[in-house]
Parts: sequence; C-alpha cells; structure tokens
Amino acid sequence: MGEWVDSKMKFQFTLNSIIFFFLLCEAICQTYPGIMINISGGTFTMGNNNPPFMFDDQDPEHLVTIDDFTLGETEVSNAYYVIFLNDMASLGNLMIEEGVPGDWSSDSTEIANGHAWSIMADSALLGLWSGEVLIKLSDIAGGGQHPLNRCWIELDTTSYIFSVVEGYENWPASWVNWYGAMMYADYYGLSLPTEAEWEYAARAGQQLEYPTNDGNLSYSQANYGTGFGGPSGETYLSPVGELFPPNPFGLYNMTGNVSEWCLDWYDGNFYQTCVDNNNYLNPLNDNIPEDVEVKVLRGGSHTYPGPFAMSSHRFDTPPFVTTDHMGFRVALRMQQLNSKKEIQLPKIINLEQNYPNPFNPITTLRYDLPEDAMVNITIYDMMGRTVSALVSRQQTAGYKSVQWNATNDKGAPVSAGLYLYTIQAGEFRQTKKMVLLK
Repeated sequence: MGEWVDSKMKFQFTLNSIIFFFLLCEAICQTYPGIMINISGGTFTMGNNNPPFMFDDQDPEHLVTIDDFTLGETEVSNAYYVIFLNDMASLGNLMIEEGVPGDWSSDSTEIANGHAWSIMADSALLGLWSGEVLIKLSDIAGGGQHPLNRCWIELDTTSYIFSVVEGYENWPASWVNWYGAMMYADYYGLSLPTEAEWEYAARAGQQLEYPTNDGNLSYSQANYGTGFGGPSGETYLSPVGELFPPNPFGLYNMTGNVSEWCLDWYDGNFYQTCVDNNNYLNPLNDNIPEDVEVKVLRGGSHTYPGPFAMSSHRFDTPPFVTTDHMGFRVALRMQQLNSKKEIQLPKIINLEQNYPNPFNPITTLRYDLPEDAMVNITIYDMMGRTVSALVSRQQTAGYKSVQWNATNDKGAPVSAGLYLYTIQAGEFRQTKKMVLLK
C-alpha cells in the first residue's frame, strides 16, 4: 500500500464555494436511478426452529410486523455504482490508494497495469465515513479468485474517471463492503434493508422457504452453489435481473449471486431478545457488539450451497470486509431511518487487533476516536526500528481503519515475522503485535 501522504491520489476539483455547495445539494437530492418495488407491510414468522446448521442462530421463530417500505428490484449493478463513484469523485469526496497486483496472471482480463485500488471516503463533510474503504477494484488479497469474479469497475488514472468493463455493466457491484453500500444508499437518501425487512421481502407474503418464484431451489431458479460442486464446477457471478425468475414480490436474485448487506449489527441472540422484549414491530439491532463488530448478510451467494440460500439463513461479517460474493440492494421505509445514526461515536479511544492476524500480505488496523485528534500510527520491527509511518494527520472522531501491505516507507516488501503497531493520539498511546506470514 502506498504512503498515505505521498502515494495516495486524491480526486479534487477546484471549485469556488458557491459551485461546491450547489453540487453538494444536487448530490443529496439525487434521484435513485434503479427500480424500486413497493412492499406492503404485514406480519410474518421470522426465523427457523430447525435450521440445517445448528450454528445459524435462526431460532426461535417469532412473529414480526413490518410497515410498508420499498426495496430495490435487483442488487445494485456495476453501472449504478460507477455513477455514484464518479459523482462522489467530482465532489472531492474520494481517495484512492494503490494495492498489489491481482492474482490473474493466466487470464487475459487482468486489470490495467496490473494494479489494484482501494477507494475510500475522504472528506470532512462525510463525518464518520471519512477514511473508510468503500470498494476494492480488484482482489488485492490475491486469494486465487476466478477471473470472472474480479471487480469489473476500473479507474482511468489519467482522467480519474471510473468505468465498467464492457459487457459487465449489469453484473452486481461486488467487492463493496458495508460502508460502501451504506454511503451509496445515503447518497440517494435511502438505506439498507433491515434484517427483518429483508426476510419479509424474501418470503414474499407466503413464508417461502427459499426466496425464489415458488419457494423451491434449483439451478434454474438461482445462481448458487457453483463453488461447491454446482453444474459448471466454477465460481462465477451472473447479471442482475436476468437468467432467473423473480420471487412473488417481483424481486430478483434474493437468493444466490451475491450476499446482501443489511442495516443491522449481527447478534446471535437477537431473536430471543426480540421475544423477551416484545420487539415485534420493525425490529432493528442497532447495538454495536461489545466483542466482534459484525454486520448481517443475507441471501447466500454464487459460492455457497443450498442451505445458505434459505430465506431464514443469517451471515455475519465485519463491515470493512470485501469479497467477490458480497453486494447489496437499497431500501426506503415510510419513516426513513437515519443511515448514520447507528454509527455512534465511540466512547473511548482504542486500538483494535489487526484483522486478519496472522496475515499475508495485507491486514487492516482499526481504531476508535471519541474526539478529533492528531493521529500517528507507526509500524515497528522487534528491534524498535520504524518500518512504516502509516498515518500522520489530523482526523475527525469516529471508527477508523487503515490497511498495511507489509511494505516499508520506501515501498519495499518487509520480511516475515513479528511486528508492533502503535497509535499515538493526543496523550493516548497503545501498542499491539501482529504476525506477517510468507
């Protein structure tokens, strides 16, 4: 990863204040370009007392009532996400950082120049969004993903314009993490669906076991299980709103293709909590977990087998994670939830354990700032020598993250071993260890 000061490239238009605020107001008032389906509210049975996997946290079954809302007809496509990225870039609200080459040496569709890019929020106007990675334009983890599952959004580093590789405009926007999904929704005055809204829409007023056209599951109804011995033996995405019929509510790809981010924080005991507290009307888990901070994903994906595609199945994943099989669709409810409300300011300053750990070659360092501060994050070897001055700048309060790709301040790879990382914010100082494997 390049240095935060010297190697990053920032989108910044030179605008006077009048033009800037005109564009900002225009952005806030943008009309969502996709199709939204009106969903009439009602009462349904949420959960599953007999899940195929006991660790699924799908029980107990409980009645839930949902008010009217609207939901995206399909998962958000590459074409729509590119519109958002270019609009945000024009307002100076994005920053890019170079990653490492993609792992597609045998494929002719390797990304331009062999580079990958992390797209981040970078504006004080975005408040708590600042510094968060939104999308990775490639599999920078080098996880050996199928070439068809690279991120098909590209960046022209001469014009600083995003585009979609021809032929993949209607594929779902993948490699988008929860923050990227939320910022997209917030840009259009929308939100992500709550977990309860998602399952209500999936069951389509008929308690469907699978969110397909008839509640059954087959390879003619959904893009699932291809990574686990499916019909092709390959793992790949498919265009949104095509190939497979919608469910009875007119919603496409509610199962398979990409797993879909929900608004809720994940809690394995949330259903029981709902029962204990009579929380049956529009339930939303907006309590940040005390241990592992994870968000809810629903709907299975092209990589997971059939049971993961059930209407009741629940996933949990940290909000900063991106993969080829994660995407999202947007929602709007009668009383729109404040999309930033649940991102509460931290109460104390804290440096979290890096994720993953051990790692090779990229890891994410997360830290909490209860107030604005000058932040320095430094990587040291076990001899106490400075390896990389990763962060050195004034930052606003919020939940923050930065990635390190195991290079020093000169951009050269470092050797495997044990490293220390330290945060200095005001008078606060904290150090933790991490392990680099090669």
